[in-house]
Amino acid sequence: MKRPVDYAREHAQTLAPAKLETSSQSSAGPVRKVRVRVYADADYREQVIRWRSSIVSQLQRASAVVRGPLGVVFELESTREWAHRGVEGELEGSLAALELADPGEDVDLVVGFVSSLKFFSSAQHELGMARMFGRHCVLREMGNPEEVRAMMEALIHLPADEQQTLYQQRKAHKETSVFLHEWAHTLGAFHVRSSHWMMFPSYAPNQAAFASQTLALLATSLRHASAGRRDDEAARAWATELGGQLASTTSPDWEGPEKQAVVDWLAKVREGKAPLVQHEPKTTLSPDDRRRLNEILALEKEGRVEVAAQQMEPLARRYPEDAHLQGLACYLDTRVAPKLPATREKCESAAEKFPDQAAALLQLAVLELHQERHLEAQGHLVRARQRMEANPGTPPEAWGDLAALFKQSSALTWAEQATQKMGNGARTEPLRTWALQARRWMALPVDASVSGVAVEREGELIRAVKDVEVYLDKGPATKAQARLAWLKREFPRAAVQHVLDCEVHMRAGRSGPARAACRRAVAAHEEAVQAHFILGWLASTSGPREEARTHLERVVTLEPQHMEAWRLLADQYRAVGMTEALKSLQGRYRERFSQELR
Repeated sequence: MKRPVDYAREHAQTLAPAKLETSSQSSAGPVRKVRVRVYADADYREQVIRWRSSIVSQLQRASAVVRGPLGVVFELESTREWAHRGVEGELEGSLAALELADPGEDVDLVVGFVSSLKFFSSAQHELGMARMFGRHCVLREMGNPEEVRAMMEALIHLPADEQQTLYQQRKAHKETSVFLHEWAHTLGAFHVRSSHWMMFPSYAPNQAAFASQTLALLATSLRHASAGRRDDEAARAWATELGGQLASTTSPDWEGPEKQAVVDWLAKVREGKAPLVQHEPKTTLSPDDRRRLNEILALEKEGRVEVAAQQMEPLARRYPEDAHLQGLACYLDTRVAPKLPATREKCESAAEKFPDQAAALLQLAVLELHQERHLEAQGHLVRARQRMEANPGTPPEAWGDLAALFKQSSALTWAEQATQKMGNGARTEPLRTWALQARRWMALPVDASVSGVAVEREGELIRAVKDVEVYLDKGPATKAQARLAWLKREFPRAAVQHVLDCEVHMRAGRSGPARAACRRAVAAHEEAVQAHFILGWLASTSGPREEARTHLERVVTLEPQHMEAWRLLADQYRAVGMTEALKSLQGRYRERFSQELR
């Protein structure tokens, strides 16, 4: 008979990280030394007792992974104490501070170690951050208390020494994988789609190597990086070879907007239209003002936004040429006083003064949305997107902010496109779900040539549909009719007009015309979920039961949250004695809603 400790050991095997690949086969040529200078900030030094030896071990583990396939070892130039304290959840400021503290022109890589997160996260951009084609990265201490507690609770029956061994294995794997992920960004590597590889946007313990395509990219960049970061002509040579390599290499794991952003950026470098490294504007804050800024950011994180905005005012006045501070001042004022003309003036000034920065444009869009000026907001967002696309180092959270604002303006396709660049953080799945549901409720296919709705006019269509539905619910009917007439005139091929006609007829008790209109909607766009529901509801009351089941089954597939469709479908199964189908439906309902389907 198995004891609890035996079950715990079996479970521990599932939690053990993958063995990092350390092939003994070395690439042609001598070993290439990547000289690394390390800074440890005050928080990191407090959290890691023997921090110097920990960093040495980390570089040795990373060297073991890349020495075989790339002929690379990491050589520690020095470790230095760093008079810096980060802000919880924020790495961009730490990266900019590190770049300012040490340009690193005499080494290949400058690494700053900062505090661990208080919450658990597997998102790579919250564990580390690097500038694409740069020579700097910041990494967190990986001993996250929440993660440790969860693992220890799962292995409560395991002896303490075995628990500690597994924890150390997982921590070492995470340290090594995240370090290599960020180092690869400095050589131009972008995220891949398969979670098996180290360049996936989220960390996972099963990641043990780079994909072969990424290794080829890194090998090319390693040949050029030393000269390419110092000389414009060498940078163009780097961009030329790497751009050609990316253009000629295809892989399902590789294709997507992140690769395209790098390809586009390399083309600009090749043509002399952009530098290889897209730096954030360097801050010139004094140490005291850097401390004040960190305090302001902490206040904002705590929800004390008004206090943060007040304290930001004198700081922003002292540094009118600092894009980051001016963008932050605009953001805080937008949170505190969105209706004040001074807020708009501040954001407009920042947007105009720093033409490569998107932050102020996002806040101008927020101000327009407050006043329901959706087209104006959309204009700001399109300009912000252009600026973000021009910067391959735009972090995933910035794309998340853009996607959320495109959602508020009902710009469906543009929201979907921004979501694709977010990675797989906590915000991504809700936005994907919203976009999918919106397309089905609005009967709006992805292909604009099919729908007849131009991408830039999707928001107008969606807002018009919502207006019609509100007027149908609250009246007067004349307003609903007028808005529907406008919609038909402006979007004559949109399938949603048939859905609305169907709803108008159904509310008036005209079941025949309602069926005809809903069938036209389904014929135009098969995923028109509301048309399916109305057809199912009409058939369940006065039509063939098979037709009712067909449409209602389609509704619960397309829109699983439509609880009324589940109920009506269960009634149809009961009416014809479909016992097994009913049991299956009830099981699916129970799994989804944690309650019984009556």
